[in-house]
Amino acid sequence: MKLKMIVAMLGLSASVGALAVPVAPFNPPAPSVINPAPAGEASLQTIANTLFGPGHIDVNTGQSAAAQFMSASPGASSTIPTLVAEYTANASTQIFGIWFGNDTSHIYTVDLLLGSASANDNAALSFSGNTLNVGSSVVANCGVKVNCGSFTDAAVSPSLFGFYFKPAPTGSTYFSADQLNPAGRQDRVVAFEDGTTTNWLFAYEDGTDFDYNDMAVKVESINAVPEPETYALMLAGLGVMGFVARRRKSR
Repeated sequence: MKLKMIVAMLGLSASVGALAVPVAPFNPPAPSVINPAPAGEASLQTIANTLFGPGHIDVNTGQSAAAQFMSASPGASSTIPTLVAEYTANASTQIFGIWFGNDTSHIYTVDLLLGSASANDNAALSFSGNTLNVGSSVVANCGVKVNCGSFTDAAVSPSLFGFYFKPAPTGSTYFSADQLNPAGRQDRVVAFEDGTTTNWLFAYEDGTDFDYNDMAVKVESINAVPEPETYALMLAGLGVMGFVARRRKSR
């Protein structure tokens, strides 16, 4: 039994990849109850079924506990946020963006999909050191629907970032880490992973009905950053492995 646990720990440590990811102090988002959508609007479950196929995700029970993410291929333009759907009066002004930082003292934000973006518009992200490069598969969208350019800050890292939504260029910003959101109902963003792929759905609530269909964005080629507790388990597993190895060598 102990040997099986050690092997499982080894598999876990290998699955997170070779990137050195700092441990962030942000807690996992709380699970959110997804309310039915009004008549004439697609529900979040319908959006998830259309995007990933029926039965892949249950939007009430399949929510991710991740607050931050890392690029699955940090050196290439393959981290792709794509607008899927918007059902809100704010559709023409709301913004989807990326944020960096490992504490609340310095959060660096970059808008990605701008207010005029519509379904199927996308942004292509790549990293070079502390610089984020933003482009689009449609060059004409740059500056109009997509905030193309290069953005440099000490906090920028392919190993630690999150996403946010703004109903308008001014006003509240709602982050994937609940602690960064305004007091009250802080659970404004829900995230879902499509099984073991690196494709995700992020859904956003801008009002009070909490049906989370106000903005839905698919993001390709990202992985969840393990929570501090996961790192503790991994280190404990590696420690046990080292202890067993030393015992075998001493025999």
